[in-house]
Amino acid sequence: MTPQQSTGRLRSNSIGVGHIVFFVVSAAAPLSGVVLAFPVIIGMGNGVGAAGAFVLSAAVLLLFAVGYTAMSRHIVNAGGFYTFVAQGLGRVAGLGAATMAIFAYTAIQAGMFGALGAFVDRVVQAYLGFSIPWWIYALVGVVACLALGVRQVKVGARVLGVMLALETSLILVLDAAVLITGGASNDGFTGLSWEPFAPAAVLSGSLGVALIFAYNTFIGFEATTIYGEEAINPKRTVPRATYIAVTVMGVFYAISAWLLINAYGVDVVVGLAQQDPEALATNAIEAQLGRAAADLMSFLIVTSIFAAVLAFHNTLARYLYALGRQNLIWPVLGRTSHKQQTPYIACLVQAVTAAVVVVAFAVAGADPYTQVFVWASGIGSIGVILLQTVASIAVFAFFRRNSVDKRLWHTVIAPLLAIVGLLGLTTLALSNFDLLIGSSSPGVIAAMASVLVAAVLAGSLRAMWLRHRDPASYQRIGSVAEGVEVEPVGF
Repeated sequence: MTPQQSTGRLRSNSIGVGHIVFFVVSAAAPLSGVVLAFPVIIGMGNGVGAAGAFVLSAAVLLLFAVGYTAMSRHIVNAGGFYTFVAQGLGRVAGLGAATMAIFAYTAIQAGMFGALGAFVDRVVQAYLGFSIPWWIYALVGVVACLALGVRQVKVGARVLGVMLALETSLILVLDAAVLITGGASNDGFTGLSWEPFAPAAVLSGSLGVALIFAYNTFIGFEATTIYGEEAINPKRTVPRATYIAVTVMGVFYAISAWLLINAYGVDVVVGLAQQDPEALATNAIEAQLGRAAADLMSFLIVTSIFAAVLAFHNTLARYLYALGRQNLIWPVLGRTSHKQQTPYIACLVQAVTAAVVVVAFAVAGADPYTQVFVWASGIGSIGVILLQTVASIAVFAFFRRNSVDKRLWHTVIAPLLAIVGLLGLTTLALSNFDLLIGSSSPGVIAAMASVLVAAVLAGSLRAMWLRHRDPASYQRIGSVAEGVEVEPVGF
């Protein structure tokens, strides 16, 4: 496509609340959360109090969403956290947040590509009887993401919607079966235990571990703001989509965790989660719904993971687009296609980057699940938690500097409570750093931590360089597409 066939704008008024909700909920990969996260929270976290951990995590995120969505009414931009931090804390912090976001989401996506390769290989071996290297499946996934990413964003939303409906339906059917039968007992209905929501159970065991892994199942909800320029009436659509996404995920995870625990019984579920975590959800589905449903889940976990990598592909492409449009990195990234008005070059670069990471892990001989998925998604999750903490501080600072919203709850109380909650989660994440990255090796921990620091420094130092060498580009850091006239702080 020639430059004459390119524009610099995304397609406005092209997606509604439902499309955005599909993207952000798909990024959280609900079925993957049930299959991968629930056993860890039950077996290594707060045991039967797992359901309550999701309630607490959702509460913190809803507090964050209050100020986040209030600011989104005035800051409409595809840059997400980057623009918010720049507007609240300054251009240097903003560009540092941008590079951190790109690194964190790239790492999570790489981890999900590892999981995609591992689970596709497992399905192919089980049903077709042969095996090829996992990275081939992952690269096919990269190509599929690119093909959907360069189409209109609502096309990808439709694909994600179908996948999301299928995987969610399976878990809801399991929930209904447990609700009807009353739980694990083979002797008939024995009644459901409410202990998973009891304060004593929720606060027991390793609550920190439970909260971190529960919180990680929500990652992706914050991407609602990156679709602001493409949304129908973004000042209403983005806040609604954010609240709906967090609420739906919180209710879904809390109820599903409660019923999965009851599917086995509160007395035995912790031991089973510790003994065979990978089979916890599968065995429950087979026991309640039969072997055919368990087989179906084997396929749906693949589509669930693909839905997540596609959602992260779109998020990353829009971060690159926002930076390219402002000439802060390769300017050509700011082009959009004339027909579809999607950031096709940013999509292409993102796909190439993902392919390079997959090939690098493959050459290193890394295991797609225990190393690629655990290491990459772990370090990426820590990055996102740090980003959200900084963003919550930026939201509070923004409203102190700009008198565009005088609602006390939205601009003062909720943002302050969110800062406290997210600082607590950050502390928990850093204190459990080894668990999140799947290694207790001092060398691995030091290397992973240094990469996080390097990601922030890369953007911050770039901003400082621009401030002295290219003041015009420096002034563009954190600029907004539309909204109130607000000027980022000058440091």
